[in-house]
Amino acid sequence: MAICVGYFEGTDSRDTVGRCTVAGFVAPKARWRFFEDKWARALHGEGLTAFSGRDFLAVSGEYAGWKGDGERRARLIETLSTLTDRHVMAGFSCSILDDDYEDLNHEYRFAELASGPYGLCAGFVMARVQRWMAAHHPEDQTLFVFEDGDLDHHEIRRILNAQGIDKGEPPQMWPRRWRDEQGRRRVLRPFEACDLLLPACKSRLGDLLSARSAFECEGISLERMTQICDGLAIGKRSSVSRHELVS
Repeated sequence: MAICVGYFEGTDSRDTVGRCTVAGFVAPKARWRFFEDKWARALHGEGLTAFSGRDFLAVSGEYAGWKGDGERRARLIETLSTLTDRHVMAGFSCSILDDDYEDLNHEYRFAELASGPYGLCAGFVMARVQRWMAAHHPEDQTLFVFEDGDLDHHEIRRILNAQGIDKGEPPQMWPRRWRDEQGRRRVLRPFEACDLLLPACKSRLGDLLSARSAFECEGISLERMTQICDGLAIGKRSSVSRHELVS
């Protein structure tokens, strides 16, 4: 049995206008170790210590001197995309529209009793990965790691239970960067690779994965979210306007 690890990052409407998206990759633990070493070397080759999609797009931080250097920017994205494609088994993405979530939360007590947008997408992406692993690598165990944020494992578990899934290791929430006991900076490189799936980065990673049938994207419809409410026995709110609810 191989132990596979999926790393997933949540992005909000600042990065994907009008929607919340959770996206990431699955690969064996051993392959992730090779990936992290080669990823760091690729960054150092460009004089960088880390990759941040937001800094890259805003030409800030370590990229402050890259403005107007389209060739260098394209070279970095191409190198990192190719490296990621060569090391991961598959990529997954799950999104919900902000308006659909707000419409659902206006009618049902979803935010209080089920999950926020990040947890909802995280639960759906876990379910999709489990189905994919069962079909392609049924003997392997999968561990899920989500970038720390507006999320807790109870939210994810509720969404999984509503889909009839009560098996699997509990998901973990880790920060992208931290300092260890000796004060050394540590970085989870797989979270950095997730930034390549931001549309504005204009990477070919989605196309590379799709070319080998290794990229699955899912959009959660309002109807599907209503089914989650039914599965969790979440009742409707009393009559109140959406404006009053937000206030």
